[in-house]
Amino acid sequence: MAWMRLLLMTSLAFGISACQSIIPKASGLSQSNWSAWSHSDYQRQDQVDVQWRKQSFSFLLYQQQQGQVLELVALSLTGQQLFQVDYDGQQVLVKQRIEQMRLLPFEFVVRDILLATYPNFAEQQHTAIYTQPTVNGQNIYIKQQLALKISALEQHIELDNVQVPYQMTFSPIENTLQPN
Repeated sequence: MAWMRLLLMTSLAFGISACQSIIPKASGLSQSNWSAWSHSDYQRQDQVDVQWRKQSFSFLLYQQQQGQVLELVALSLTGQQLFQVDYDGQQVLVKQRIEQMRLLPFEFVVRDILLATYPNFAEQQHTAIYTQPTVNGQNIYIKQQLALKISALEQHIELDNVQVPYQMTFSPIENTLQPN
């Protein structure tokens, strides 16, 4: 009986590690020279409107960089914290998230947010990402496939992920927080 438990536990452990290894990595997220060009004083606040399939929802997104780490915090419009992630130029660390977001591919979401909002993020890529200017913004090609269409309009930024597909609209909110 003990060997059956051991076999079951080994199979389960192998299955879990296999599932984790098949989750694709977000191309274009890792920045080899992040410390050289990142903005240590970067702060941005947006209302983000998301359209995915036939669903739409909105949240508040706060981005703040402390040294080499960029923190992204999302709140519902009623103030509930939806997620908190850190990005250090190499990887995304999920610090908090609500249960409904447990399967959200945060690497891809953070990459798309940074491509749309972080200054010169796409230009710092040397291999995985190619940008093509458009009238209002740029098309982003990842591994030679059109992935994102980003339009910087007067009052907001529109991101259209053509691969997933989903749309995000970033409407800047004035930063009214005062430093201590």
